[in-house]
Amino acid sequence: MDTKVRTWFSLCVLCVLSGEYLNGQVQVGAEARRDRLTYHFDNPSSVDTPFTVPHFFEQRYVADNVWLVGSARYTKGVSWETAGGLTPRRLSTADDYDTFFNPGGTVIVSGTTGGASVRAFRFSQLAEAGRVGPLRLVTGYRFRLDRTVFHLGHKTVTRNAALVEALDVTTRETTSSQQHAILARVEANWILQDKWRLSIAGDLAPVALGRLLVQLPDKYPGRDLVYLAKIAAGSAHVMVDRAFREWKLAISADAGTTWSYRRTARLDHQSTGAQISIGRDW
Repeated sequence: MDTKVRTWFSLCVLCVLSGEYLNGQVQVGAEARRDRLTYHFDNPSSVDTPFTVPHFFEQRYVADNVWLVGSARYTKGVSWETAGGLTPRRLSTADDYDTFFNPGGTVIVSGTTGGASVRAFRFSQLAEAGRVGPLRLVTGYRFRLDRTVFHLGHKTVTRNAALVEALDVTTRETTSSQQHAILARVEANWILQDKWRLSIAGDLAPVALGRLLVQLPDKYPGRDLVYLAKIAAGSAHVMVDRAFREWKLAISADAGTTWSYRRTARLDHQSTGAQISIGRDW
């Protein structure tokens, strides 16, 4: 985890643990999640010309993983929820391709695909904003960090779709993807029979940011390449839970997507997950 993010997260935890709270509940659980992330950025560059030409690069990540998740719900003035999760380091795949539009209509595509180690962390802080009839309105902030270390990659270079080079490369590359979102949630709950409850919620984050940090120490020593994508995000959630005195069992599923405001700076993140957790009141 980045040092600034770790410091900020620690301060949030200290704020949560300080003070007196009412009607608290803690939950821990496991989650299986399918994640596909694609970054696309346009920026002038060159591959075999002394001047820059129109160019874009795309990076694609398979970030499927199993998450350890936890949350705390409590009341202090209003109802709050602090949640977080993390994954182990997992071997997956990632792509990094550059496309150059050279003079004379020549299109050169150069890039690598191969194995990569991926791991992720997330944090959210939500607060109840009010109620409208049976609907509960929630607002808050959500953060996610994905860190990827590229391993041996297979590099190809094509010129007008014709293969001109293919080889394995060991050039070091590390990337860090951050997603920041200010979200609003609408939630509805129904009491079912035999102490079961059904919850359905929808999130919308019209103000969100994807930040990609690329480090290539063999090519650009000591230099960090940072790219920003202004996005919106949405997700849907469904959960059933049952109370057993002070304990609670919950099973949930969700799906989410993103939209980008600019074609030249995009983040496409498709995500689905299923979770089981247990909780206890205090």
